[in-house]
Amino acid sequence: MKKYFNLILTIIFLVLEIYLLSNSKEIINSFNKTLNICLYTLMPTMFASILFSQILIGLNFEKYIPKVVINFFKKIFNISDKEVIIFILSIISGYPNNSKMLKENKNMNNIILYTNFVNPIFLICTIGNIYLNNIKLTILILLAHYISNILIGILIRNKNINTNNEYNKTNNKYFLDIYFDSLNSTVKALINIFSNILFFSIIISLLANILSFNEIINSLILGLFEFSNGIFLICNLNISSFLTGLLITIIISFASFSIHMQILSVNNKIKYIKYLKFRLINVLISIIIYIILYLIFKI
Repeated sequence: MKKYFNLILTIIFLVLEIYLLSNSKEIINSFNKTLNICLYTLMPTMFASILFSQILIGLNFEKYIPKVVINFFKKIFNISDKEVIIFILSIISGYPNNSKMLKENKNMNNIILYTNFVNPIFLICTIGNIYLNNIKLTILILLAHYISNILIGILIRNKNINTNNEYNKTNNKYFLDIYFDSLNSTVKALINIFSNILFFSIIISLLANILSFNEIINSLILGLFEFSNGIFLICNLNISSFLTGLLITIIISFASFSIHMQILSVNNKIKYIKYLKFRLINVLISIIIYIILYLIFKI
């Protein structure tokens, strides 16, 4: 089985190599476009949120979270104090940082399914303020995204294994040590993330030449492969706000194959087939919630 799988991969990468040689100008243009998105839209938000989450971990910020909040999430998800902290930090920093924090966790392959959060700073500041210029629609997308993750967490709560109930981690490092350790960890994470994005820009360039659907379908398919490029294209389409929000909701809930590869590269113990199945469930739930919220608030 592995022999045939490797053969398929070999053929795919030979095709990519031939495409690279025969379409170098298009590849360079795609790289330049992707680099601009990385440097001017993703970098400021992702750098800050990943760095801050690492610093918060180093400062033992969990000690300052009200016990009522910890207990609430413990009960609805059937998880430990430590896992609640991971859930909260995943909301703050977004994927793929959740994968890194779940290393060596016994419930890793369950909790990864409902910590599939987009970086909120990127969604609100970059997409809401710059791309869409529509904060109300962006918040509605974010709510649908958050609620769907919470519902999945409740759905699979009984599959979790009981772990230590208390989060006893102590850290007596000086702030400068915490800062430099966090900075080093953030840089490594960003190198991993942006390398994956640049690789998928080649895939996107190839798909853009192959696909013959309309602009909406093309943008959605490209977004499912690499979400930042796909969302950028969708925000520039001449379509209704409802459809724009729906397409963005689908992409951030699925997270894109680029993000999937980032998650696996950070933590290779993730069971990908299970993860992929729940990304599709996440998309379905998010669509339903988004439509309900849109009809209620009539944005």
